[in-house]
Amino acid sequence: MNMISPNFIRAYLTEKFKDNYKFSSDDSELIVPSIFTSDDWKRHMSINLDSGLWQCFKSGNKGNFTQLPSHKKEKTEDSSSLIEALHLRKVTVHDYETEDSLVQKAWTFLYERNLFNLKTEDSTYYVSTEGRYFGRLIIPFEEDENFYYFQARTLSDESPKYLNPQDDWPRPSHVLYPFDEDADHLVVCEGPFDAISLQIQGVNATCTMGSSVSEHQVELLKDFGGKVIIGYDNDSAGERGINKFNYLRKVKSMTDLYICHPPLEVKDWNEAHTKGWDLKNYVETHTKKYDYDYLIDHLLTTL
Repeated sequence: MNMISPNFIRAYLTEKFKDNYKFSSDDSELIVPSIFTSDDWKRHMSINLDSGLWQCFKSGNKGNFTQLPSHKKEKTEDSSSLIEALHLRKVTVHDYETEDSLVQKAWTFLYERNLFNLKTEDSTYYVSTEGRYFGRLIIPFEEDENFYYFQARTLSDESPKYLNPQDDWPRPSHVLYPFDEDADHLVVCEGPFDAISLQIQGVNATCTMGSSVSEHQVELLKDFGGKVIIGYDNDSAGERGINKFNYLRKVKSMTDLYICHPPLEVKDWNEAHTKGWDLKNYVETHTKKYDYDYLIDHLLTTL
């Protein structure tokens, strides 16, 4: 499943290729000049407008949408890698003895919130050493080893707390945090730290970058084959998000919806994770179908 909405894919491609493209006969693909050859006036490259999958019939190269911007950047700008461009330094669970003060600050923040997967030791974060994101923890959204989005979280009292990427990057309302698209369930929570906390404990999870799910995100979620479980926080914003989610899923003809709030004793999934809750068992035992029975029970418990 592509984690970026078809609307963004279409808008991005038509803007990037300007007037130098044509649509396929059924409007499902964009036919463009190959980015791997020069002066390709015959347009040997096609890009699917729903999935973002592309193929160059001249060079044999093919890939997904998240790989396309990096290929185009290498061809037209000959720039350094994204990590170098954003001045990022990696932060892993093994950096507890680092002498780099920024890495140490980021490591402490992550360790205190149990955001390293100590079983697999494959959790990777970054900290920016200069520029717009200086001193911020970078949470990467990766697919096939390519960044398709990131969030920059302050490690101090700086405002705003979160910064999102600019320019050619998707809007936060157009992306989902990466998840296992073949699992039998998916908890949709608010932020990446919540999703990461659940994933560390074996729960398939994603996030919608806040509690206000967008039409684009519901469009991406409606094709998921398992249970889609709303996991928004126990507050008024979370309640509004649930109502909006339910409305949009009807608009998008999305089938059954389920719900599982974080435990009432904590503010979110990351706090529950940090305090030692067994989140896999909790989700299994507290997930309910979002239907009239749930709404009546919920109404009675809030009176």
